[in-house]
Amino acid sequence: MGANENDPGDLLYWKKFLAEAGTAFEPTPEPSPSFEMLRELYASIISQYGHACAMTGERFAPAEGLLHDTLEIVAIRPLVAGGALHVSNFLCLSPAAANAFHRGHLAVGPGLELLADLSRIDPELLERLNPQGRLRVPDNPLTHPDPQALAFHRHHIFLAGA
Repeated sequence: MGANENDPGDLLYWKKFLAEAGTAFEPTPEPSPSFEMLRELYASIISQYGHACAMTGERFAPAEGLLHDTLEIVAIRPLVAGGALHVSNFLCLSPAAANAFHRGHLAVGPGLELLADLSRIDPELLERLNPQGRLRVPDNPLTHPDPQALAFHRHHIFLAGA
């Protein structure tokens, strides 16, 4: 009597079954967003924030080309850390504010209050922050910063640097 991989009473059946169960699951990779989609997202974020820095309120003229020279679009929760490719996961910031946000010198609290690490923030930037101490958000509530992304940034970037 020979080995039968289709017979549950045969050892070969179970070896084949367990080998299949041990195969690692590999999800299908997400397709990369198209250049056009990224361009539209970038333009939408700049427009939603009215060509102004969300932390300082500094206003700038619209860009003449594709990219704005004096404003940066910054992911709140980095895409490599699970951040969404959605307008609510991005802030429109001046280069100085973007740098401070990336480095964890600035963050945004649960009530959209600006949080600054006074031991690390550039004093000149601190003077330029919104005097009301709050993040300026777009008029459209659907484009407001995602509270979970802001919490991720506070916990993993802002507090991690303290």
